[in-house]
Amino acid sequence: MIRLRDLLHETNYDRIDKLPPGKLFDDAKNIKDIFKMSHHTWSEVIEAFEKNQETVQPVNINISDIRITQPNIRINKVKQIIANINTMTPINAVQFTDGEIAIYDGHHRLVANWALDKQTIDVNLVKLNQPKYDASGVDTPGDPTK
Repeated sequence: MIRLRDLLHETNYDRIDKLPPGKLFDDAKNIKDIFKMSHHTWSEVIEAFEKNQETVQPVNINISDIRITQPNIRINKVKQIIANINTMTPINAVQFTDGEIAIYDGHHRLVANWALDKQTIDVNLVKLNQPKYDASGVDTPGDPTK
């Protein structure tokens, strides 16, 4: 019998195991050194997403353009997501007026995609300003007056 884990590249799991140790959980990993932390607080992200969620636009965004708001990740949850990556739903994020895209929900899914060497991820994006990404996920120019 072939297990799904055997079908996945073992290096994907190895990549997760090599993340720096976390502080909150025995099996947590600290991802601050891999993804940039948001300049916006978790409360700001929650409030912005929930207040404006009717404006959500699904887009495909570069993983490197997304800022994390949760510094610790449970490794076992990431490995479970990797094993079920084809059923993954988009992460939820907010694009603030300064252009930063910060995660509201989906840190484990983001790390799982990163571990699989994916460059982009599907995002339900709430935009609070001139979007960096249009509805097709294409990078758009910023305000030429700035």
